[in-house]
Amino acid sequence: MIDPPTAKPDSPERKVELEQTVDFAVQLLLEEAHTLGWQRVEFLTAVMDAANNQLSAIEEERELEEVPPTSS
Repeated sequence: MIDPPTAKPDSPERKVELEQTVDFAVQLLLEEAHTLGWQRVEFLTAVMDAANNQLSAIEEERELEEVPPTSS
């Protein structure tokens, strides 16, 4: 469903490529969910909630990695 990037990191083309990739994947999921009976708005809201949860988890991991171990 998702192709690997072809543009170099930090290039504007990579950002556009990623946005197009994500948009396509979300469109596919949205249409499938709608076909199965989910309302588009409720599905997209759940996608945003899931993305926010994933970002929060990444932030927590980073914070834990920055905390130096305590000495006993």
